[in-house]
Amino acid sequence: MTTQPHESRTAFGPLAGVRVITFTQAWSGTFATELLGFLGADVIQIEARRRPDTWRGGYQGAIPEAIQGAAERQRRWNVGPLYNAVNLNKRGITLDIGDPQGAEYFRRLVPLADVIVDNFSPRVMGNWGLAYADLDALRPGIIQASLSAYGASGPYRDIPGIGGTIEPMSGMSSLLGYEDGNPLNSGNMYPDPVAGVYMTTAIVAALRHRATTGEGQYIDLGMMEANATFVGDAFAEFTANGRVRPRMGNRHPRVAPHGIYEAAGGQWLALSADDESQWTALKGVLAIPALDATTFATMAERKAHEDELDAHIADWARGQDATLAEQLLQQAGVPAARVRLPDEVLADAQLRAREFVVSVTHPEAGTHEMVGVPWRFSRTPAQVTRPSPMLGQHSQEVLGDLLGVTSDEYESLVERNVSGDEPPQ
Repeated sequence: MTTQPHESRTAFGPLAGVRVITFTQAWSGTFATELLGFLGADVIQIEARRRPDTWRGGYQGAIPEAIQGAAERQRRWNVGPLYNAVNLNKRGITLDIGDPQGAEYFRRLVPLADVIVDNFSPRVMGNWGLAYADLDALRPGIIQASLSAYGASGPYRDIPGIGGTIEPMSGMSSLLGYEDGNPLNSGNMYPDPVAGVYMTTAIVAALRHRATTGEGQYIDLGMMEANATFVGDAFAEFTANGRVRPRMGNRHPRVAPHGIYEAAGGQWLALSADDESQWTALKGVLAIPALDATTFATMAERKAHEDELDAHIADWARGQDATLAEQLLQQAGVPAARVRLPDEVLADAQLRAREFVVSVTHPEAGTHEMVGVPWRFSRTPAQVTRPSPMLGQHSQEVLGDLLGVTSDEYESLVERNVSGDEPPQ
């Protein structure tokens, strides 16, 4: 996929031999480029000493208690759990593009890259003289992928945004919440990983296009648009018949029962009966005579009497151990699951068996279990090969190996705060 020489490294994955240079920070962009790293790309992440990734947590503040003492040397900016969770399989360098010398070194790196990724506001790369036309002139066939809140065109192009603001703007918040309550956000910045997955997919498609045509591409991805697709059925419903879908809590537009019910000991149990066979199986487990009433005979009737139906199931669930109830319902063929806490999800036997949860050792943060590769490939296995990089960890390595920067030249860059692995002086 590239004609540029790459340094010797163990090749693996479908993107082995592809080099990605990225300016991404926080979650959406770093997650996208982490996925490219899982696929085998050589991902080089650029930060500036004066403005490191916000998910590092800054230069000041206490080291999280769970990480303290994991290594002899710990620097606050290298042990941030958020940063270290979404930057696996990358090399990290510092290079201040706002400095003329830093910008010049970056321009020398571009011809050695296949993909340039950023998640700045649309104006930033152009202000640096690094718009797509500039990059393509340096490396014909380059793929530039820019991820922003609202895209590079339209009335909102210059407005910054994060997952918490994209949820209402994309329409997601209007559907989250209960029928008698206000719109809600998910509480976990859900739009970030959604946009990251879309960006990874677009980059892989662009690489495949270039492999067959030789043509590069400029990818302009807006988080708002990516996440609007997740409520596409509600958009279609309004377009087709003018109906604004109401908030339904945990209910389903067609299926009943479909909900999450409080069980014994403050646990919660999710269940549904998507068809008549599952409904018959559910009645067999619950053994509630009232469920044989004609008001629950069909899906339409159950939906019409959902409040009454939910009341019967809620009464049953309150006396159940959620784990045992999950097992009984699943054995009967009913979709059901006890609601699990995050640490319980990480301990799930299925995820462990597929090596989705991996143990990663970081030089300063220590050894921790992390979310790894979300796919399995038969011919080009993807894998976690390195922890998230420390600030500027690979600066001298990358600049030396790729650009021939000598030790003296590199030390000069450090003295001028253009590169290095410590806070600026």
